[in-house]
Amino acid sequence: MAIAVAIAAAARSASAAGWTTVATFKGDGGHAFDTKPFAVHGRNIRVVYTVEPNSSGPVPLLWSVFREGTSGVQNELGRHACVSCNGKQTDEVGAFAAGSYYLRVLTSRPWTMTVEEAQ
Repeated sequence: MAIAVAIAAAARSASAAGWTTVATFKGDGGHAFDTKPFAVHGRNIRVVYTVEPNSSGPVPLLWSVFREGTSGVQNELGRHACVSCNGKQTDEVGAFAAGSYYLRVLTSRPWTMTVEEAQ
């Protein structure tokens, strides 16, 4: 069962590269998983993620961004895929209006995703 383990809301950590961690989520894979909502402030967003490979190698991952309180393809604000995830991946998502969002994650293996916002 996938479980979101950490959301850095009040205590955001700043990285040296000019990005601030907004939230970090982890899951076990195997079924679609909606993260807890996270807030952004209208700046550029990126998602840094890893997927644990299986015995035959890297596995695919699909994730989408939604505004909190919405669902369905018509409300999808961005869809991202990694066909053969091998090691740490970074997707620049672009600027999002200030507000609350969540991710829908689909992969067969354990995964970690960190949402970062430009400082």
